[in-house]
Amino acid sequence: MKKIIVLLLTISFFSCQQNDLKKEFNCTSTTSFSDMKEIRDVMKKFKIKFPKSWNTKLYYDEFQSEIYSADTTKSLTNAYTLDISWHQGELNLNKAFDQTVKDTLAIKEKLSAVKSNFITFNEKPGYWNLAKGKIGKHNYHFLQVYVKTEADEYFTFTTKVYGDENVDSRFCEAITLIDGIQFIK
Repeated sequence: MKKIIVLLLTISFFSCQQNDLKKEFNCTSTTSFSDMKEIRDVMKKFKIKFPKSWNTKLYYDEFQSEIYSADTTKSLTNAYTLDISWHQGELNLNKAFDQTVKDTLAIKEKLSAVKSNFITFNEKPGYWNLAKGKIGKHNYHFLQVYVKTEADEYFTFTTKVYGDENVDSRFCEAITLIDGIQFIK
C-alpha cells in the first residue's frame, strides 16, 4: 500500500511540474499553419516544419547545427524570427545559470529581463527567459529557451519579436512551431 501511495504522489508531483511554454505564455488559441515543409538541420540532430513561404537558412560547425527562419513576406513589426540550434556542450540548468543569462543580456545586449522560469519541454529539462529592449527605433522582445537533451548536448530556441503590436500572439505562433520539433537520436 505504501508503494502505491508513493507512486501516486510521485506521479502527481511530476504532473504538476510539467510546465510548457504554451502555459507560461497563456497561449489558449490554436494556431495552424498551412503549406508546411520539413527541414532537417545539417548534422541531423533535429527536424521541424516551417511554412514554405518562410526564408530559411542552415548553419553548422563542429559544435552546433542551426536552422534560422523568418516570414519575410511580412513587415518586421508584424513578423518574428525563429532560430533553433543544437549545441554540443554541458548545460547546468540552475539559479546560477538563470542569473548568468540575465546578466549577459543586460550587459552585452542591453536588454532588460522581463521574466524567466524552469520548465519541462518534450519531457526534457528546460529554461526560458524573456527580455526586452530597443533596436533602432523599434522595441524588441527576445525569448530564449534552453532544453537539455543529453549530458553534453542541448538545444536553444530563440524568437525575436519587433514592435509592440500582437507580441503575445507572435510568441504563441513561434511556440506552436517550436512544439513541433523532433529530436533525432
